[in-house]
Amino acid sequence: MRFDTFIQRSAARHPALVLQVSWANGLDIIRDLSAEGVPLLALDANDRALGLRSRLAAGMVCPDPQADGEAFVTFLEDLGRKLPRKGVLFPTHDQYIWPISEFADRLEPFYFIPFSRWETMQRLHDKRAQMEAAWRVGVDTPKTVFVDSAEDLERGAEEVGFPCIFKPVESLAFKTRFRRHVLEIESADELRETYAKVDDCGTLMMQDIVPGGDEELYTLGSYLDEESRPLAVFTGHKLRQHPPMFGHCRMAVSRWVPDMADAGVRLLQELGYHGVSQVEFKRDGNDGRYKLMEINARHWMWHALGTDSGVNLAYAAYADAVGRPFLAPRQTDGGKWVILLTDVRDSLSEWRKGERALLPWVGTYTKVRRDGLYDLADPVPGLLATSRQLRRVIRDRALTWRPR
Repeated sequence: MRFDTFIQRSAARHPALVLQVSWANGLDIIRDLSAEGVPLLALDANDRALGLRSRLAAGMVCPDPQADGEAFVTFLEDLGRKLPRKGVLFPTHDQYIWPISEFADRLEPFYFIPFSRWETMQRLHDKRAQMEAAWRVGVDTPKTVFVDSAEDLERGAEEVGFPCIFKPVESLAFKTRFRRHVLEIESADELRETYAKVDDCGTLMMQDIVPGGDEELYTLGSYLDEESRPLAVFTGHKLRQHPPMFGHCRMAVSRWVPDMADAGVRLLQELGYHGVSQVEFKRDGNDGRYKLMEINARHWMWHALGTDSGVNLAYAAYADAVGRPFLAPRQTDGGKWVILLTDVRDSLSEWRKGERALLPWVGTYTKVRRDGLYDLADPVPGLLATSRQLRRVIRDRALTWRPR
């Protein structure tokens, strides 16, 4: 879509701006809102982002908010002045959310911002605040010790034990350095060695590993309004992820879990949250209790499974922002979401190692409702992702090939 076409359409209806559209998070917001007739603009600091090639949205490169937050906010102000109606902002990653939340007063003349402001967002991104709020309202959590200095390591080893994980309270710097959400620790010696590498990352959480595999991971996805009232609620079950144990979703299924939904909403309300979020739990293989893993104060990668189960979280946020009464219906169960590109690659690798049987794996594709990349109505992003993956495979093989 051309930018001038987007502007013309925005004269008749409030547009939505989706920020950081490199993968399924942003792509599926575009697709879910497009189905409701919303004019769309995709924004990303990376000119190779898949969503910039979507036929359903105009595309534009924006400043990198992590590199220059002021330039990013100024860009949005200037863009807002060109819109014939106020837009609705949908940032999909933390580095985009934070400056919008922090400088909302500068952006509100031009945009509706359907999520919490800076004070609340700081609490949501502080995993210590998450855990303490969970304890206050009776939400189950893994065994946890907060590590502020080397002196806390001995207490952590005694109370949590091994194996365990290190998880940062403030995650962005940690993920930037290690390219991982968590670090696994097997022994007291490894604990001390690892802490020496991360002791400048602020407060860390030492947690036990909840028993069970990837198939025990569950999610509450919801949209809560400014009074923290739930207008759209969905629960799903992660079936496979990449990499195993601490990775991103490869396939998930819609499955209503009322007790977990109640616990997640209770926690979000304790934090005073407004917006779309993911609250991830892991079902303890020993006692069957759902234990809090983390809160993501934004759309997560497989949020569109909610839409295909009757609960369109993006549209709930849009409708509430522009003043249209909206209450999502109860979800339908059984539909599945997948990233075929990742799942096929990983599953074939697992099959070659003897870790997965092919026929049962093929059987899991019944009732797949959506692929996070491939869409016949919007084919270019998926084709680009495939071609880039193939080029990486060819390049890697060329680098490792040696003539005999």
